[in-house]
Amino acid sequence: MNLSEKKLNTDYSLLQIAYWVTSAVVFCFTTVFLQFRGYSNYEIGIVFALGNVIGFVIQPLIAGYVDRSNRRTLLRCIRITAVLSALLMLAVYLLPSGSASLIGIYALLVAGNTLLNPLCISLSFYIESWGCGINFSRARALGSLSYAACNVILGVLVQRVSENAVPMTLILFSTLLGLATVLFVPGDRAHRAASPAVRQASPESNKTSGLIEFARGNRRFMLFLLGTATLYFTHGMIGNFMIEFIRNIGGGSADMGNVLAFMTVVEVPVMLLFKRLTKRFKCSSLLRFAVIMFSVKELMIYLASSLPALYAAEALQAFSFALFVPASVRYVDEVIAKHNAVKGQAFVTAMMTLGSIFASYIGGLLLDTSTPKFTLLVGVIVSAVGTLIMLGAIQPTEK
Repeated sequence: MNLSEKKLNTDYSLLQIAYWVTSAVVFCFTTVFLQFRGYSNYEIGIVFALGNVIGFVIQPLIAGYVDRSNRRTLLRCIRITAVLSALLMLAVYLLPSGSASLIGIYALLVAGNTLLNPLCISLSFYIESWGCGINFSRARALGSLSYAACNVILGVLVQRVSENAVPMTLILFSTLLGLATVLFVPGDRAHRAASPAVRQASPESNKTSGLIEFARGNRRFMLFLLGTATLYFTHGMIGNFMIEFIRNIGGGSADMGNVLAFMTVVEVPVMLLFKRLTKRFKCSSLLRFAVIMFSVKELMIYLASSLPALYAAEALQAFSFALFVPASVRYVDEVIAKHNAVKGQAFVTAMMTLGSIFASYIGGLLLDTSTPKFTLLVGVIVSAVGTLIMLGAIQPTEK
């Protein structure tokens, strides 16, 4: 790896770190912050659902626009979204509790964070088009470590200082994320130095497909997307309302931060070793194993009646989510045509978002009208259905 590649890998890792800290704030501490502001679980569920609906709609549109444009548009989209997120959270901090505007703005924050995920993933492929290798798994592992650190530190700050630490953290790291995109500007020289094959691709080979054309040409992949949405229902519900499930077994905000940090840390070894795993196993085989472990993990969470039991269940994060994330990125890259690369990644994230839409609304409703245990049982059943769909949808790939 030459000096230029080392710099680009360092810059990309910084961007992943900044993104995953903002993601931790949005998806792990929104419930804590909005409950502090006086909102019910049902209202918080509406915030997540509305935000995910907006994200679900705009993700394919932005992805199609990026696929059709000069790829520097990708960096511009990340930068604009990050800066807007910082400004929106500043507005949330200043608005009074009970304001309808606060709910709408927070929904836009959720939408912005879901949009950033496929854009940050696609950036790695964009940089590789310059002729520079990007170690996505290592960057994503560092993102997981930052996610874990954020959960621990912010959990303590919320419990010992104030829930207002939540918006302050998001403002800081959204700004950092926007600034990180500036680091990639010198990469244009690398782009110009890339191989002629990369620079001189024909316009036809780079022509992106419309939604209907994409669906017709990738029928089995569309089933994979349906399975992803179903599988992520429980994953999203547990993430959004973790504080309720922690309280149900006697924990608090600090415990939630520690549990979330633990489940994130166990992801790191698998992500770091992912490249080696793909040399021994097919990407499709790794995906099948991961989707099975999703349902096993969530069943164990349902059965957990104490914090030690919950930690044991969350240890399976290493074989479910941690494996699914890099494997799904690689899988899309292998089964989807290159001219639809951003669109393919965006569709996967959009389906995760769709699962979170229903998880947010139904999870909030169930928690307000029944018990955390019954809510988890519903999630386990839906997750099992998602696993079955995925097992039938995943196409065989080569080592």
